[in-house]
Formats: sequence, structure tokens, C-alpha cells
Amino acid sequence: MVVLFFALTIILFLLGVPMAITIGLSSIIYVLLADITPMIVVQRLFTGADVSALMAIPFFILAGNLMLTGGLAQRILDLANSLVGKITGGLALVTILGCMFFAAISGSAIATAAALGTLMIPAMEKKGYGRGFATAIVSNASPMGVIIPPSVSLIIYGSLSGSSIKDLYIVGVPAGLIVGLSLLIVVYVISKKRGYKGNDEAFEFSTFLNALRRSLWALGTPVILLGGVFLGVVTPTESGVVAVIYAVIVGLFIYRELKIKDLIGIILDSARSTAVIMFIVANAALFAYVLAYENIPTMIVTSVMSLSENPIIILLLINIILLFFGAFMDTMAILVIVVPMFLPVIIALGIDPVLFGIIVVVNTAIGMATPPFGATLLIASNIGKHPLMSVARESGWLLLALIIALFIITYIPIVVMFPLWGF
Repeated sequence: MVVLFFALTIILFLLGVPMAITIGLSSIIYVLLADITPMIVVQRLFTGADVSALMAIPFFILAGNLMLTGGLAQRILDLANSLVGKITGGLALVTILGCMFFAAISGSAIATAAALGTLMIPAMEKKGYGRGFATAIVSNASPMGVIIPPSVSLIIYGSLSGSSIKDLYIVGVPAGLIVGLSLLIVVYVISKKRGYKGNDEAFEFSTFLNALRRSLWALGTPVILLGGVFLGVVTPTESGVVAVIYAVIVGLFIYRELKIKDLIGIILDSARSTAVIMFIVANAALFAYVLAYENIPTMIVTSVMSLSENPIIILLLINIILLFFGAFMDTMAILVIVVPMFLPVIIALGIDPVLFGIIVVVNTAIGMATPPFGATLLIASNIGKHPLMSVARESGWLLLALIIALFIITYIPIVVMFPLWGF
């Protein structure tokens, strides 16, 4: 039965069936063939989605879409340009900083890729950057949207593992900064080698102050969201509600780029995105039940521990597996499949589940920029109107920077865990 279950899952995946349907359908067929009461299917699908922490997801998706339409992205880019625009590779560095800021607003890598790609790829090409390189920067920088809180991926991991979402948010900030700094260094070196110069304008403090003034309301979003969670004023779920209210007020009455007529379309689009995620989560809960019923997590723990009890080796193996999965599978699918399987191994090794959460999420972020099926790679390639494999080739050094950041986080955990562990 186990062989049939996994064979069916693999066949459906290779046939291109969406991952949510793949894991759901294979699990349902297993339940029917194993003579388990069919009612368990309904129960597991319902309980998988009936998790209070998941209520934050629709609010953050809605808030991100409201902010996309409300003019926050352009103001953040103007501020970043006033800071680093004159440096070698200025526009490329602005794009990375813009992705970091926007990630802390939207919580979505796909939204970040769409917003920043539309704005920055044509701007970089006009400045003399190769279109492939410009597209690769957006593809590799936008996945910070799943690392820097508020992040839907962190919420999903927290609900699957029972880890504190607040702790995951706290650790996600330094993790995102490490990833962003790695990209900034590599892009600066490449830009210097290729002769991509900054803008011709000298730094003027008055220009910076003006850009800062115009972007204060946009910058206030992550301050309010994360500050409220860290200070214990609101829960992560409540902060999503605050984000929606804040986005509506800023977009409608302050920046005045959000129109009443836009709201229905934004709400419907957000509802569709939420439905897709919740459908994956519900089916994953049924899939996890089948794994537990067959005692597969325990078998994996035993098998992995028989290879080595050295945490360094085990984490290396897990990273390799996750990077491989990331090239072919959706972020949510990786989380809901991998976390139940590997979390017992991590606990047995005495590794902090919060640290493991950041490691998993960074791996999924890298997967979003990895060919052949990386989500941000596909989106950036489409926006930049550049062949996917050409963008992938230009991404080589950038992906290496991301992997180096991953291994720093994995093997020098204090650099991200210090807010929780202390020095």
C-alpha cells in the first residue's frame, strides 16, 4: 500500500497535476483502498484548514494587494535610489533594497517580483544593464518576500510545527538581512566588473530627506506590523487586520492612488489567492495523516539517524533535499510535505524548531529562483520578456550568494537566533 501510495503521488506529479490535487487525490485513494472509514477524509481536510494561525493569511494577502495598488512600491524605490543610486550598480542595488522593503510590506515573493519587476527591469535596461542580468536580479531578490516578516511561509510553518509565529518573525528579520546583504555584495562586484555605473547625480541630503518624507507612510507599514507583534500589542493574525485597515487609509486618503472602484477587484483577487493556499494546506493535512498512519516519519527518523547522528551532516542532507525539491515544487507544497517528515529528526537532534523553520523557508526562497519551475524565475522572465534559461544562466552567481547565506544561517545559527538566544 505504501509503495502504491508513493507511486501514485509521483506519477500524478510527473503528469503535471497541481501539487494540491496530487497529494489530496493520492491520499483519498489510499484511504479507500486501506479500508479506512471515508469520513476521515472530510475530518482531516477540515481540521487542516481550521487553524487559528492561518487566519492571518487572507489578511496579509489582501493588505499586500492593497499596498501594491496604493503607490507604496514607487516611494520605497525612490528612497532607496536616493541612498545608493549613485554607487556602482546603483539601480541594481536599489532593486535589491526595494525587494527587501517591499517584502516587509507584502509578505509575498510573487507580489514583490510582479511589482518590482514591472518598475525596475525596464529602468535598468534603459540605464545600460543587460536585460538578462536585470531580470535575474528581480528573480533572485524577490524571494526575500517569504523570509522577511510578515511572511505567509512563516505562518504556515508555525501552524505545522507548533512553533511560535512571533519567534519566527523575530528570527526572520536578521535572516532576511543576511540574504539581502549577500545579494548586494555579489551584485556590486558584478556591476563593477561589467561597468554598470550609478546615476550621475551627486548625493544630496535634501533629496534624501524629501524621498524619506514621501515614503514615511510606506515605511510605517512594517514598523506598525512587526513592532506591534514584537511588543505584544497584537498577535500575528491581528496584525494582518491592522495591515488591511492601514493600507486602505494610506491608499485612499494619503497617497490617493487607491480608488474605491479598485477594492472589489482587489478583494476578489485576494480571495482567489487565499483559496489556493488553503486548498493546499487542507490536502496536505490529509497527506500528513497518511504518512503518520503508515508510521513513515518514524521510519525516516530511524533511517536518517542510521546514516549519521552528526547534526552537521544531517542538516547538509536536509538542505540538499530541500534545494532539489525547490527546483520542482511549490513553496507551500514543500512546507506541508517536508515539515511533518523532518521535524521529528530535528527534535531528536536537539535542534531548535524555530531555527529549522528559517532554514526551511530560506531553502524554499532559493527554490523560487531556481530553474526549471521557480515561481519568481518564471514571473521575472515573463515580465522581462527574456528567455527563462538565459535568465537562469545570469542567476548563477546570485544563486551562489543565496546558498552561501543559507549555509551561514544553518551552521552559524547565532547570527539569526541571537534575539531569542542572546549572545
